[in-house]
Formats: sequence, structure tokens, C-alpha cells
Amino acid sequence: MNRHDYVVTAVLLLVHVALLVVGFEVLAAVFQFPDILREPAEVRFQLFAENRGIIIPTYYLLALTGITQIAISVLLGQVLDENRTSLVSMTVVFGVVTGLLQVMGFIRWPVLIPWLVDSWQAGMPLEQVAFLEGAFNRYVGMASGEHVGFLCQAIWTTLLGISMLSRRLFDRSLGWVGIAIGVASFPMAMEPLQGPFAVFAVTTVPVNAALYLWLILLAISLLRTSAPEGQGIRFGWKVYA
Repeated sequence: MNRHDYVVTAVLLLVHVALLVVGFEVLAAVFQFPDILREPAEVRFQLFAENRGIIIPTYYLLALTGITQIAISVLLGQVLDENRTSLVSMTVVFGVVTGLLQVMGFIRWPVLIPWLVDSWQAGMPLEQVAFLEGAFNRYVGMASGEHVGFLCQAIWTTLLGISMLSRRLFDRSLGWVGIAIGVASFPMAMEPLQGPFAVFAVTTVPVNAALYLWLILLAISLLRTSAPEGQGIRFGWKVYA
């Protein structure tokens, strides 16, 4: 691989993380995210209507992170192994599926929800609008975006970490950290099923935060990797601390 491939992959990793962090912080400030998703539909509709000028473009940017997820999955697969072994190929597949489900989960907010809110404000009974919104939230949001999406993300992260262990491009410690984050993501993926799995809701923030920091470290490693040698920098305990 050449230096250009490393730089492009690193920059896209940083852009991907930046979009996610900024998007979630904005929604937390103006839309009480993620707690608002568990509130009654009328509360959610009212808050959405009051701040739609910010909420709609923010959710659209978050939907774009599904596309950046697909791109970084393909690029990381390329820089890890130009010939694509079966392990790396499977890693790319789960990374791409994660991105597709991410788009599906987020895109309903800038496209479907405004129409439902407008219908409610125009006089459509709240019960009917809430039923439609609830059905899409549970199937597209919770089942597809959160449950299956997080499940694929967990598999992608785990396989990506395993792929790093047998290659010189990344420090082996980054591989082990990726595996740990991937394994920790599996309980998080069960939370949308509710019932006894609802307790795993507390893992969402720390696991995702760890994932974002890990992706930043991958970007830093690629930016400082010498193309002729193809060997990434070493990370000590101080970096992880």
C-alpha cells in the first residue's frame, strides 16, 4: 500500500468519529437524546416540532455516518490485506452491513418523522400517528438499526481486531483492544430486545465511547505509518491511559 491509502483511510476514520460525536452531542442538547426515545410519542413530537430546524439536519448527518462506516470498512480491509483473505473479507462484509443498517436506522428521522409530526399538527389523531411512529421505531430503529446493527458492529470490531493480530500494520495491542470492544458490544446489541436484556442499556455509552477512541487510535497509527515498511507505531500503556 502507498502513503496516500493510509492517509485517506485515517482522515475518513476521523471524519466518521467526528460526525458521530457532534451529532449525538447536538441531539442530546436540543432533543434530550437518547432518553427522548423512551418518552411518550406526544412529548417526542412536540420537542421535535420545536427544534426540527436542528434535529432534521443532525439526523441526516448521522445517517451519512452509515456511508462513512461502509467506506472505512472497505478501506481498512484494503490496507490490512490487498489480497483479501477470508477473514478480512468477512470483516469487510460485516462492516458494510453495519453501515447499511446504520443508514436505515437514522434516515427515518429526516424523512418519515417530519411527515408524521406534520400530520399530527394538521389534525390526524395522536393514536394513529403514534402507532405508525412506534411501529417504525421498533422495526427500523430498535430491531434493525440497534439490535442487528449493533450485532454486526460487534462482529465487525471483533474480526477487525483479530485481523490486526497477524499483521504488522497495527500494533498488536490495538488488535486486542478491538477484540475486547467487540465482545463488550454483544450485550449492548441485546438491549433493544428489552425484558431481561434492558439492563445492558448502561453499556451503550461506555462501549461506543471506547469504540470511537479506538478508531481515533487507528487513524493516528495510519498517519504515522511508513508506507515502505508497512509497520505501524507501537502503543504503550500511557496512550491507553
